[in-house]
Amino acid sequence: MDTPTNSREIAVTMAKANLYALVFALIPVGMILLFWALFGKEAIRVGNDFFNLWVFLPVAVIGIIVHELIHGFSWMAAARLPFSTMKFGFQMKTFTPYAHCTVPITKRSYVFGTLMPAITLGFAPFLWAIFTGNGWWLFFAVFFTFAAGGDFLIVWLLRKVPGHLLVADHPVKAGCYVYDGQPS
Repeated sequence: MDTPTNSREIAVTMAKANLYALVFALIPVGMILLFWALFGKEAIRVGNDFFNLWVFLPVAVIGIIVHELIHGFSWMAAARLPFSTMKFGFQMKTFTPYAHCTVPITKRSYVFGTLMPAITLGFAPFLWAIFTGNGWWLFFAVFFTFAAGGDFLIVWLLRKVPGHLLVADHPVKAGCYVYDGQPS
């Protein structure tokens, strides 16, 4: 796809995004280590029930769908957009689900919507796991924080872009177009 006029592409392929996301796996590793330091290995062992296939599969499938919906609804809320500006799908080639905002929004709104699944499905459940000492919630939080690795990558790619500039979600890559002027 050609770069839109008055914009520059800040993006990586979905395949590269999945590889780079492994760097952000250090966050879930840190979650596990902190939980272990606070509650010991028995609390972690009890949490392994999360990985029972009959538990994990529906939680993962439903959670991944919810993750993408959170992106869309967060972008809609932050940028005051109608639902018609969101596109949801699944890229079979890289086995990657996606939410795509079809119109440019400010970087601030974009970052908000990009991080919201990590906050609601990863960090908030992790705080609950710490508060309760519940290993099941630890692994829920770890899984969905790991699932947000590509989102962390996009925010990192945008770290030098001023918050007021408009960005447009890239339709096929992990990243976006940044408009230095008005989109045409």
